[in-house]
Amino acid sequence: MELDDLKQNWNKSSEQYKTPAFDLAHLLAKQTAGPLATLKAKYRLQAILLPLAAGVLGFSMMQHAILRQNAFIWFIVPVMLMLALMYYRDYSVIVKIEETNAESLKSSMQERIALLQRNGKQQLYLTRVILLVLISILEATMYLQEVPDFLTWQSIALPLRLTVYVLVIFIQPYISKYFFNLSFGQYINRLQELLNQTN
Repeated sequence: MELDDLKQNWNKSSEQYKTPAFDLAHLLAKQTAGPLATLKAKYRLQAILLPLAAGVLGFSMMQHAILRQNAFIWFIVPVMLMLALMYYRDYSVIVKIEETNAESLKSSMQERIALLQRNGKQQLYLTRVILLVLISILEATMYLQEVPDFLTWQSIALPLRLTVYVLVIFIQPYISKYFFNLSFGQYINRLQELLNQTN
């Protein structure tokens, strides 16, 4: 009799403390709200600020003839617009994650988180390409025209300048990755961790 009572108590306590059935939609909606909201705000801010900055530079070029002769500005304005489009693309991905229905929530989130991760890697590669182009423009500008701002740098021997460029190119991926993770990567990784908990 005591054994039966013990079994019944054990079963009751097991049911009482049993982990509830996993509600993926509820968990993800609740726990991803923070990272999703942060990512959405950051991507939206970049998608708004970059075109505004490009517009200010473009307007300044129209007002000042000397700026129209600056190769850096001609390069930077389209780069800023391109980056704005990339941030808007990631913003759209976040919006789609928020709108995902419960039935396909897990698979859709996995696909879109993977897309955010791929987009992040593309931005890191693009940053390196931009840096290489900027270095090329800098060197070409110094040889084609005398720019007072670059006279000090131009006076440095070419081998030393090349050494500095190589060091910058070597260090740049680590710096870019650090700032990307600080602004976006940590939240994308948090979303992935939350999704992995459902496996």
